[in-house]
Parts: sequence; structure tokens; C-alpha cells
Amino acid sequence: MIGGIVLAGGASSRMGQPKALLPLGGLTLAERVVQLFAPHCEETIIVTGAHDLEIRQHLPHLAGAMVYNADHALGMFSSLRVGLARFAQASAILFSPVDYAAVLPSSVAKLCASAPAPLIKPRYHGHSGHPILLRAQALDALRAAPLTSNAKDILSGIPPLYLDVDDPAVAQDCDTPEDYQRLLDRWRRPS
Repeated sequence: MIGGIVLAGGASSRMGQPKALLPLGGLTLAERVVQLFAPHCEETIIVTGAHDLEIRQHLPHLAGAMVYNADHALGMFSSLRVGLARFAQASAILFSPVDYAAVLPSSVAKLCASAPAPLIKPRYHGHSGHPILLRAQALDALRAAPLTSNAKDILSGIPPLYLDVDDPAVAQDCDTPEDYQRLLDRWRRPS
């Protein structure tokens, strides 16, 4: 079983509003990532935090898939740990911060169809990003780490399998209004 985790627990302080609710192509970023994961994951959850009530109010149809991270102020890893606890029996986890919503479906499909490896990352022109697929060794390392840890540091000891994709969105997050404008411009521009 592959479990899907969308990380939407942060305060979005640089954006000035909840990133999960930003529109992109008729859907919010949260809806778009859930939609990207749906063909590959038995279940996908959205881990909320700082903007939990606002996200639930605006996306009531996804409320059943939302899990609140009471420790969201500790950072992204705390939200990932909440998601991992929900999928204790999963053989693999596909996860992404909510702001990687413009990733192509073909990139997600390539990750999920890849050779078994504990850590699989998409890469565009030498830059890796999200979503990331985790299997046993990586999952065990993340679950065993203290809550105040950093996922990047924990996973640095596991050699990743990089999958090259023709998709710049895997390496471009969206933290500021300027990032969001670039995301919208790229989305509207035909490939």
C-alpha cells in the first residue's frame, strides 16, 4: 500500500495567507496535490496545522482526509511524523509539501512505477524536489528520529534514487507572493 501525505501545517508567513487555499487552474493547491496522488495512493491525507480551521472551512469535502498536527510550530518534520503515524502499515509513502501542486501527473506516475529503493526523488536539470517516495529503510529512519529533527538531515544518510523528469515544477516551491505569481505564469503558459 502507498499512503499519500500532503504537508499543509505551516504558517505560510512569507505568503501572507494559507498556501493550501491558493487557487491554481480551478482547484486549490491542496486539492491539486490530492488529485495528483489519487491514482497512486490508497489514501491521501492532508496534515494541517497553523491554518487548520480555515482550511477545513474552505475545503469541507476534504475534511475527512485532514489530520491536525498539534505540534506544527516545530516545523515540517512534525507534520510528516503525524502523517507517518496515520500510515503505520504502509509499505511506501508518497509525500509533498502543498506548494508543489503544479507537478505533472507523469512525474508522479514515474516515481510510483520506479524500481524499489528506500528513497526516490524527482530531479529536473540537476535539481531534486518533490514529491518524494519513501520505502522501509527511509520510513524506519524517519519514525525513529526525535520530533525536533529535520527530515533532510535524517534522509541524508540514505542514498537516493534520482529520477530525471522533464518537469521544472518538481524543483520549484512556492513560499512568497512572487513565487506564486511565477507559478501562475508558468501554469498559464502552454508547454
